[in-house]
Amino acid sequence: MFCCTNCYSHSFLKDFVKSHSNHKGRCSFCGYKGVSPLCTPEALIDFFQPLFDLYQENNNGFHLNQLLQDDWNVFSKYLEDKSQLKLISKITGIKDLKSKRFKSILNANDHFINKWDSFADELKYENRFFPQKSIDSGQLSELFNYLIMPRNQIPRFVFRARKNSQQIPFSLTEMGKPPQEKSPDGRANPKGISYFYAASDEKTVIAETRPYKTEIVSVAKYKLNRKVSLIDLRAPKSTISPFGLDDDSLSLLYKEHMSLLVHLSDVLSKPILPEKKELEYLPTQYLCEMIKLNKFNGIVFKSSLEKGDNYVFFNDSVLSAPLSPRADKISYLV
Repeated sequence: MFCCTNCYSHSFLKDFVKSHSNHKGRCSFCGYKGVSPLCTPEALIDFFQPLFDLYQENNNGFHLNQLLQDDWNVFSKYLEDKSQLKLISKITGIKDLKSKRFKSILNANDHFINKWDSFADELKYENRFFPQKSIDSGQLSELFNYLIMPRNQIPRFVFRARKNSQQIPFSLTEMGKPPQEKSPDGRANPKGISYFYAASDEKTVIAETRPYKTEIVSVAKYKLNRKVSLIDLRAPKSTISPFGLDDDSLSLLYKEHMSLLVHLSDVLSKPILPEKKELEYLPTQYLCEMIKLNKFNGIVFKSSLEKGDNYVFFNDSVLSAPLSPRADKISYLV
């Protein structure tokens, strides 16, 4: 039996299967209908064993595939629950996994989440410039290394939109980031500091402008420099691979760091009412400034309004001149 690159969500495993594949064909486990590079499940045991060691049998627990998926998002959308168990059984050599239940030997804690939330509240309601509950910026900066977007995943193009006050599109020169004196508070930038906001597709970028029905929105397409360095906060459990980590790093990631990074991802993506944004954006503005301080060019995070992704670039020099904008008439409610 063979597994394929489409069985897994993590690029680490996809790359391993591809590099150790002797032939291509139909997978024995997943529902992907195409032809893929194949390898034997047993070849993956050295990567999975440290992960399996985090769990032990417990009658009050859960199926092993549920734990791996909830904690690490190991398997792709092509692999159903029964096939996940079947694949795990082949990797480990453990039979009858369907009748077994497991629990983690480690306890995840919310210490860093609570610390971040306390810090965020102080920024909003107590001390703006000299907070007393400062988080460990050095430790948080180290965690950014888990979230660096691979070069091969950086999109070729991004889209920027502006609502029109008139019936004609904005000119190309008007489609860039706003001048500093007109830059309002944003999810990533404080008032007066201008960043370039974009999205992965036209539908998402239009929705992010929150237009009313029948409003006109101009959309411009920008080519992105593939050497750009971005922090990916869309889905840390899919971005951060537990494979290849040493035991101490894996344990620390499970107990403390993963939950914090997932929390920060949720904070960045959650909808904020316009009348509350001045205060609610303060923590994410702090986070983005820390990312900028660490020499990254920007961030990517999930849109709360559409299926695409949002991009923020601290400096628009990583973008080429835009293609001609066009005006889109919104015929649906956002």
